[in-house]
Amino acid sequence: MNSEQDNRSDADLVLAVRADSREAREVLVNRHLPSVYAVAFRIAGQSCDAEDISQDSFVRAFEKLEQYDLSRSFRNWLLKIATNLAIDHVRSRKRLRVVDLEPEQAFGWREREDSGPEVQRLLGRLDEGQRAAIALFHFEELSYDQVAEAMGVPINTVRTLLHRGRRRLGELIQREKAMEDRAWTAARRKA
Repeated sequence: MNSEQDNRSDADLVLAVRADSREAREVLVNRHLPSVYAVAFRIAGQSCDAEDISQDSFVRAFEKLEQYDLSRSFRNWLLKIATNLAIDHVRSRKRLRVVDLEPEQAFGWREREDSGPEVQRLLGRLDEGQRAAIALFHFEELSYDQVAEAMGVPINTVRTLLHRGRRRLGELIQREKAMEDRAWTAARRKA
């Protein structure tokens, strides 16, 4: 059976991986790599970093697979690992340096029509907590509870991070628009 079309549940695949099935491991990676990469990319802001974080996330998950609770969502558990690794990476890489996301890869593997590259680029200007909350909630479509679990914070903290992150994005978008308007007006005056 083609590993990409495997219809087994994540829990069944985890049990198979625990029994040392390489095929089940491959299916889990193929199934969840796009989401893990997208979260890592949106938090870290660089494709090479997102690739490393994605790989580390799966290595860590498979090392700690015995700790995984089969009654819970494997995807959410894996995204929690990826989120924590990405946040740790950002914190170790910078002392709150602004990160511009690569526009040509702004959406990783899960391109969304409802979010333009400008928003994705500006996402890199948020602090890592806001960036992670927005990536998990808006792009990975996790619930508030799931975001809180993935980030290891209370649900009210998630609400605060989302509120502040959205507000900051709005301010950044308005600033970019005002700069474009001024540039357009100046160009028309010269013509």
